[in-house]
Amino acid sequence: MDTDQRPFSVADVKPYAVPARLDDLQGPDHGLVTLPREVAWSGRREFDLDDEYDRAAMYKIVLEEGQEADQRRLLNWQVLRRDWRNLFPARQVRALWEARFPDLRHA
Repeated sequence: MDTDQRPFSVADVKPYAVPARLDDLQGPDHGLVTLPREVAWSGRREFDLDDEYDRAAMYKIVLEEGQEADQRRLLNWQVLRRDWRNLFPARQVRALWEARFPDLRHA
């Protein structure tokens, strides 16, 4: 085995969506949200955006599993900016979003 190789992870090759503009994210900022099955294909699908834990869980799922259209419809740019430091998507997702929107690094 080549010792220069690190363990393989699906997250390393999975294509993640990132919208062109942060203000394209026009999703709700409160209330109950039910994610479509193609986004939340395993586990729970309903989240209360007024609950901090639920909101973080839903944003993680949509950031990692959603296509751009899903992200525009389900995520809210003001909520994303406010909560960014409390969201823990896959490191590849965080890197892509922060590369596209550098101000998130300082949010």
